[in-house]
Amino acid sequence: MPGPSPLIALAAILLAPSPHTEAFQPLQRGCGFSISTALSSQRINDEPADAVTKLVKGAAAAFTLLTMTTLSGPAMAVSGGGLDFANINITGQDFAAKNYKGKDFTQVIAKGTTFANSNLQGCRFYKAYLVNADFSSADIRGAAFEDTSMDGANFKDANAAGTYFGQSLLDVKSLENVDFTDASIPPKTLALVCERDDVKGTNPITGASTRDTLMCP
Repeated sequence: MPGPSPLIALAAILLAPSPHTEAFQPLQRGCGFSISTALSSQRINDEPADAVTKLVKGAAAAFTLLTMTTLSGPAMAVSGGGLDFANINITGQDFAAKNYKGKDFTQVIAKGTTFANSNLQGCRFYKAYLVNADFSSADIRGAAFEDTSMDGANFKDANAAGTYFGQSLLDVKSLENVDFTDASIPPKTLALVCERDDVKGTNPITGASTRDTLMCP
């Protein structure tokens, strides 16, 4: 049988006929913690008014503890998504062909790390160190690559629709067959990207032309 609710427990304390600690034993067994322990260190031989005051204070404390216990269940749990990889070193590790949708890679150190064929939709790589990282054939739609270091990174065949890039896009190794539909690229950077020899081809998944999605002349 479940223990009494906080309101029933409070009523039991306030309506107890005796101020002695024995009156709290049923509540102790039902609620899993002891009020009588807090009172046993001094005998209740005070005036009735003092005894009532002590009982009311004890009841309030019991009600607060029970309420906190009730509200600390699964309903208040914080989602585990987001900060799994931020600010850590994953240099040279294999993150290929896995689902990391919505994960936070802020300021991650990922030199030479492979993300090929992985789902990286909505991931955040803000201020990340992605030198020589491999994003080939990855789904990076809506991801953020602003203020990153991407020298030598490979984005060939990636789906970058709606992705956010900064000036470091000029430093990557390959942009061949990338779908840049609705991607956010600084205007000055975009003009220089369109001059690259590897800005060509069509994305193998979406069939979109790389130059067309960048609106290159």
